[in-house]
Amino acid sequence: MSRRTILIIVFITGVILASIALVFFLNQQNQPTGITTDPPVNGENGGAPPPDGVDNAEPVETRSTMIDVVVSLQTVPRGHQMTADILALDMRPVESVSNNIITNIDDALDLFARTDIYQGETLTFDTLVDDITLVGSENYGPSSLIPPGFVAQSVPMNRLTGVAYGLSEGDYVDIMVTFLFYQIDEEFQTYLPNNAAFYLEELIDAVEAAGSGTFTDTTTVPIIFALEPVGRFEELPTGDLAHITPNEEDTMARPVPVTMIIQNARVVQVGQYQLPGNPADLIPTPTVEPVDEGEATPTPAPAVAPTSTPSPPDVMVVALQPQQQLLLRYAVEVNAQVFFALRGVNDGQLYSVENMTLDFLMDRFNLEVPPNLGYSVESTIRQITPTPPPEEESVPEGG
Repeated sequence: MSRRTILIIVFITGVILASIALVFFLNQQNQPTGITTDPPVNGENGGAPPPDGVDNAEPVETRSTMIDVVVSLQTVPRGHQMTADILALDMRPVESVSNNIITNIDDALDLFARTDIYQGETLTFDTLVDDITLVGSENYGPSSLIPPGFVAQSVPMNRLTGVAYGLSEGDYVDIMVTFLFYQIDEEFQTYLPNNAAFYLEELIDAVEAAGSGTFTDTTTVPIIFALEPVGRFEELPTGDLAHITPNEEDTMARPVPVTMIIQNARVVQVGQYQLPGNPADLIPTPTVEPVDEGEATPTPAPAVAPTSTPSPPDVMVVALQPQQQLLLRYAVEVNAQVFFALRGVNDGQLYSVENMTLDFLMDRFNLEVPPNLGYSVESTIRQITPTPPPEEESVPEGG
């Protein structure tokens, strides 16, 4: 065996022995000490007792209890109705959940957002209302009551047209509009009948010499006959031609009424809009009366807020689709008759309704035209002032 081989074997053997010694040393370090000494407790074995009121127990880590809360899955605008598809439950620490936070999805269903609610926001009872009118009247005005795709405008109303003042915010109404059609002159754009003036010419011949029989000059003189109104010419049974005109008290042509209906309009506001005010401003400040020295200060009586009788509303705001609003605006401009019919609760059905005319009335109800009579029932009450009797002349006594 060569010397080089012996050196290699010795080197390898030394490495193996060193590795074994290192492993044995590390195992000795990991083993626990055989004898342990417990610290003195509460003065035992010479230990000092803890001071009064101090607990020497080590603090125990406690995990916070979690509770379900209702959150919104998407951003919704004010006035939006909450549905189950946009609500979910999320976990929150119980100490961070107040009584105002909603913990049950059923408590938030079908409620309306009082303010804009953002995605992931925890819902509270004060951010939701069950009456949509509260959103419009208390916070944001009438705009929260307008359905999507609708616009609102004001229209006049009174006791007769406004269902005896029985309308309120949030109701649905049908709007009945009656247009009055009159016959007009196509060129003048004025009501018929027109006035007329007949232009006639009359020839007047002048004679040069009396009795000569020879005409020397002819003069044309215009003659104008005015007819107000035009009327018509009729041949009487006697064969004479007469000019017939309407009664002077009834020369205006009869209008042709046509009534149509606009269905399912939303009542946004009745009467003039009032800005929300502070109720404390209505309470007058009591006047403090001077008190003599030594007397007790009297307790002032509670102030009574003044009450005023409100005037009946004469205007109403309704929400309709834009095209229907243009029709309603045109009806108001041409002084058409506008009446409102109140719908029942949750009645959103659209009915097939025909426009109301005289022809429809006669055809639908099988009305027959009565024959012409030579008499009629007086519908106008005329007040006749009786003529006072003549006063008798007084004769002086002894006359």
